[in-house]
Order: sequence, then C-alpha cells, then structure tokens
Amino acid sequence: MSYADDDRRAELIAAALADELSPVERAELDALRAADPTIDRELAELRELASSLSPGLPALTPWLQAEPGADLRARIEGIAPASPSVEAGAGPSDRIARGARRRSGGRRSRSRFVGALVTAGAACLAVGLALGIVLPGALSAPPSGPPGTLGAIERIDVTGEPAGMLIDAELVAHTWGTEAVLDASGLDVGEVYSIVMLAEDGAEFSAGAMLGSEVPIHCRVNAAVLRESVVRVEIRDADDAAVAAADVPQV
Repeated sequence: MSYADDDRRAELIAAALADELSPVERAELDALRAADPTIDRELAELRELASSLSPGLPALTPWLQAEPGADLRARIEGIAPASPSVEAGAGPSDRIARGARRRSGGRRSRSRFVGALVTAGAACLAVGLALGIVLPGALSAPPSGPPGTLGAIERIDVTGEPAGMLIDAELVAHTWGTEAVLDASGLDVGEVYSIVMLAEDGAEFSAGAMLGSEVPIHCRVNAAVLRESVVRVEIRDADDAAVAAADVPQV
C-alpha cells in the first residue's frame, strides 16, 4: 500500500463526512469498507468529534456565518484609513478600501467592507476546522519503525506465486490484531483465495478471503492475532493449498 492509497482513503472519508460522494466514489468507499472494518469506526469517531465541536449543527459545516460582536467590529473598522492626508503613503489595501467608500458612499460602504472581512474570516476558520477534522491521514505521515511497531507499514516478500500471478503484501500491527494489505493480479477469475496467518506453534488465524478477478485487486484483511505471534502469511486456493506465502520476521 502506498501513500497515494492512504491519501485516496482519506479523500473518500472526507467526502463521505461532507456528503459529497459521487455514485462512483460511494461504490469505491463501500468496497474499501467491506475490506477494512476500521473505516466505519473512523467515520463514526470523526462524526462524533465534529458534532461535539459544533453542537446543533451538521457533523461537517462547510460554511459558517456569524455576526461579529461590537468589540470585533470596532477593531476591524479601525483598520480603515481615517484621513485622506495620508493618501500619498497609503498601501494598496488602504487605497482599495478608500476607493470602495468613494464609489458606494461613506458609512454604508464601510459596513459592507467590515462585513466582507468578517465573512472571509469565518470562512477561513470553517475550512481550517473541517480540514483538521476530516483529513488526519492526509495531514500526517503514518508511524514508522521496525516490524511490530503499531500502525507502521511493514512490507513482506510474497513468493511462490504460479506463472502469471503477482501478489504484493504489507502488514500493519494493531492493538486488536494484524492487518494485511494485498495487491494481487493474475488470480483465477471466480476462484476464492483465503488469507491465513500462522503462529510459531502452527496455529492458524483466518484473515478473510478475496475473489479472483480480471482486474488487479487491492484489499485489506484482518486477523485476530497480534503481530508478535505471526511468523508466516499464506494465500491459499479453494483446496486449502498455499499458492503463495511470506515468512515474516519475529518481533
């Protein structure tokens, strides 16, 4: 799994929170949710967090309009130039503000100018808040470290695939088990392939299955076994025979 995949995952989650998924994106997100049960939990946590920050409003508020208090309005009005005597040394923003008042007329223009500044400030605050809530994956890199580091992506070497089949895999350690991220092509169409994680004592832990397709497959599966107990990952066919496998370092 690449950083581009992580970014795409974050984009789909953000669009879902904003209720802006297209039909194609909704189908893409549903496929990811089926393979990765952590997405539903992440969506629920983000909605709860957004709701706690904006009580009584939708979970994601793309635009927030608010009337400024008297103190804020007075401070903003104070930034407009008060005297034409400083026109020669005035900056561009001063000249623009003064030109707006001359065209529209005195106090009324100043009120509109103040309102525009306040609205722009509220918009920036809303956008910044939304990005901070719904794009945590896109704004920070995943953890890094040796095998077994929680949340870190661990690439493993899958070997033994039959001719025409290619499988790349990564593991991610979690407190609740071990996640496998698979990219596979050349699988027999319609064939069911199971993913099994093995412990040192031979115990087997199912991580789910995938269905062979004509197009490349990207999926996430999970097994209820801690990474420190896993020594091998196998991809098996419908006859329970291993078609590919990876021995992984002990942690």
